Amino acid sequence: MVKKIQDSFNHAQKLYEYQEKKIRRDKPASDTQLMQKLLHSGTIADKISALSISIKENPDHALSSLNKLLEIAALPSREKSLKALFQLKDLFVHLILKRGVPCNFEESNLNDDLQKYYWHGINEALLKTCEVLIKASQDVLPYVRRQVILMMLELHCAHPIYTKELIKELINKFGDKEKTIITLLTKKLSGELSKKPALTYPFLKEAYGFMYRPNLPQEAQYYCLNFINTINLQTQETSTVAYMLKIFFIFFKKIMKVPQADQKCSKLFSQILKGINKTLPYGQSFLDQLKELYKENEKLIYKLIATAENFKIKIQTLYFVYQISDLNAHYYRSLYEILLSQEIQSTSLGELFFDLLFLSIKQDNEIVRQKAIIKRLLQISMHSNLAFTITTLICVQKLCIEIPQLLEETKECQEYQYYKRDPLFSGASSFVNEIKAFTQHYHNKVQQIAKQILDKDQNISQKVNPLLEYSQSAFLAKFVEAKNRVTNRISNLSGSVINEEQFKLRYEKQRQLDNQLKLQVKPQRKSSITSEDAFADELFEKELQKGNFSDEDEIDLSMDEDEDELDLFEDETQNENQSKKIPKIMRKIYKRHRLLKK
Repeated sequence: MVKKIQDSFNHAQKLYEYQEKKIRRDKPASDTQLMQKLLHSGTIADKISALSISIKENPDHALSSLNKLLEIAALPSREKSLKALFQLKDLFVHLILKRGVPCNFEESNLNDDLQKYYWHGINEALLKTCEVLIKASQDVLPYVRRQVILMMLELHCAHPIYTKELIKELINKFGDKEKTIITLLTKKLSGELSKKPALTYPFLKEAYGFMYRPNLPQEAQYYCLNFINTINLQTQETSTVAYMLKIFFIFFKKIMKVPQADQKCSKLFSQILKGINKTLPYGQSFLDQLKELYKENEKLIYKLIATAENFKIKIQTLYFVYQISDLNAHYYRSLYEILLSQEIQSTSLGELFFDLLFLSIKQDNEIVRQKAIIKRLLQISMHSNLAFTITTLICVQKLCIEIPQLLEETKECQEYQYYKRDPLFSGASSFVNEIKAFTQHYHNKVQQIAKQILDKDQNISQKVNPLLEYSQSAFLAKFVEAKNRVTNRISNLSGSVINEEQFKLRYEKQRQLDNQLKLQVKPQRKSSITSEDAFADELFEKELQKGNFSDEDEIDLSMDEDEDELDLFEDETQNENQSKKIPKIMRKIYKRHRLLKK
């Protein structure tokens, strides 16, 4: 049987090679000569283009051209190899693999031995292309790795059945030293998996095996979990989401045994909690197991909430506890304490925090505890940014609509003890005074919401996220939009829009004309003061600052002002042989000094 298959393969190979030669002979002589010239003496780009054209013209007889392209792709030169690999990827994605199914000769279901041999050759060429891509993805240059990863991803997502070898290498890149490569892979891969949910499970399976490798750095585990968290769950199947939750559950059990003092471990734990909270609504089958795990580690979890330096871990852990356990006094004490954290106003999980706060207060049965949490939240908001303040008031307004008793004062009026750890024993009777204080706020939106709460108005006018709408970046963006509106209005009035290049040319031309007009209109003033006069003025100013002149100098100069040279010293008997002459320029200095004193 094996000999029969081998004989069929050899016969089909000879027949295929004969047909390739016949097709080349039937081509016009000019085309054949040009092709031969390009392949022998042309540049690498010419050779790749010539081979690509020949494959596109006759894809059924393109095995020899594909093998030549593979030879170029296997060259040690990075530039030549990348060009050939890019061309091979395009040919496989957009032409060859759309025409049939590659397979081995003995496994093919085709009746024609010639077609069997052709698709056997395509399968071999595809495997060699994947091998070259995997080898190139380990290049020392980040630029080469980025280009190769993009080609691998496109080739696999287009035809995942034939390129399973690329999954492992793509997941391996989450351990790459270059962070830009990991970011690029996470973005591109999660986008493709959202479009093609059927590809998600193989990648998750490979990622799970990757994270359990021995001696794998925690950073690689972190980036791999971060990739899983970026997958859009709404497009995935229920079984796939359940498998994701299983991965997070296993790592949650593992990391609870590790101390949280390490910063990297803390970041990893944050990703695990984020994944559990995100996937838990889609995978209720693991809820009982998570509850058991929570009961075993309840003290450790609350200790983590109290001592974790990362504020995101505190919020995510509280949300995890909220989803899998009954809300007890310990939970509300932790929630009451977390309000004092400084990061509460600037965290990126602000929306999750306010949702958790609203749901937790709504489910509480103790009115004093509810008022204490709201009272502390309002007091913090008095000294917070605008976005946090407005979001707090909207949250309080919704709670007052859901629980009307919140605005009623307790009969036993007690003094509010803000330092109490447990909100149930803080003695909070009302938070109406805090709401009244907001009616005098500088922002009209805050005043409006505060008045609505006091008037028990149930119409909530805010329909967008206030944390984004009233942020500082949104405030500054309004100025940019206003500037653009003014620019567009001016452009519409003028009837034409001037682009940047036209504006520069017009500006330079106008500047040259202005300079020419200045030269023509403004005549050159002839200075009435010679260079000697100018220098004399400069020295005169310096001598005035020194203050070395006297009245005797003034008299002597007035007597001898017309002489060319003067004796510096008045006492000629003492300085007969040491007379010093004053040049003409110095006389001008002393003249000015004399006139100034007069």
